[in-house]
Amino acid sequence: MRLSSALLIGAMLFSDAAAKQPAADTRDVEVLGRLENLYDYEPTNLPDDLLGHGRMTAKFYVARVLRGPRLPPAVTVQYFGHTFIKNGRMRLKLRRDGDIYLVCATTGSVGFQCP
Repeated sequence: MRLSSALLIGAMLFSDAAAKQPAADTRDVEVLGRLENLYDYEPTNLPDDLLGHGRMTAKFYVARVLRGPRLPPAVTVQYFGHTFIKNGRMRLKLRRDGDIYLVCATTGSVGFQCP
């Protein structure tokens, strides 16, 4: 009986400490939805860039927020690459940057880094 009481008290203390941890960056949000390119391309114009990387703008229709603050049904997103992302359903990690959201690059890839 003593062991279960100790476990219960330990769990309560641990959960209280976890609740007091600072929240993750509230600019970041992980979402499911549908991307629709606006075919707006802003080149980087770097002299050594043979592939022609640039910043593209799209509309993202949010179906579900997996992590982070609530979003409106549609947001403007920008991503970095050398070609447009295929329109369609996807899961993205976004970071708020003023009026738009940047699509965070996956680990080890080129693009907007959201540590």
